[in-house]
Amino acid sequence: MLLSDFIRTGSKYRLKGRKIYIKSRFIHPLYRQEHFFDYDVQLLELEERLKFGRTVSAIAISDGSCGDDVFVNGWGFSKEKGHYEDILKQVNIQIVSLNECQKVPNFWYNHTLTPRMFCAGDSEGDACQGDSGGGAVSYRHLVGISSFGFGCGRMPGVYINVSSPNIRLWIRRYTGI
Repeated sequence: MLLSDFIRTGSKYRLKGRKIYIKSRFIHPLYRQEHFFDYDVQLLELEERLKFGRTVSAIAISDGSCGDDVFVNGWGFSKEKGHYEDILKQVNIQIVSLNECQKVPNFWYNHTLTPRMFCAGDSEGDACQGDSGGGAVSYRHLVGISSFGFGCGRMPGVYINVSSPNIRLWIRRYTGI
């Protein structure tokens, strides 16, 4: 692992906050099994413990409950062909049924999405370039991780459903959570 691999915590500013180096990465063993982005999730082991407080806290993983919308955060582009944001942004976006999302006329969607995925976003709000890996939250629980999309709002973004049994059990195996 390179010493340049780190996360930042405790700040809404992209280039500020405490640096914590990554000790190990654990990629889901079924990554890319049925789809190029299937099981697009990894766990990070950090060199030191997080310090929880006012600006850093844990989030529970959803038991599968999700509303009609999710909150997504990131420092990615605010518009297509834009630039990274310096201050963390949040958008509330609508869930798109997997059945509807499967009909998107794009190679990565077109009846290839797996049950471990869900879709959200439209021209009114969406994650964008640079937001991949960010959480999708509903009812104050983590329901998904931003995986991929095309454009910003041109078609729904695709998220990995972290409450999917094979993903949830894998997380529990490594973390005990």
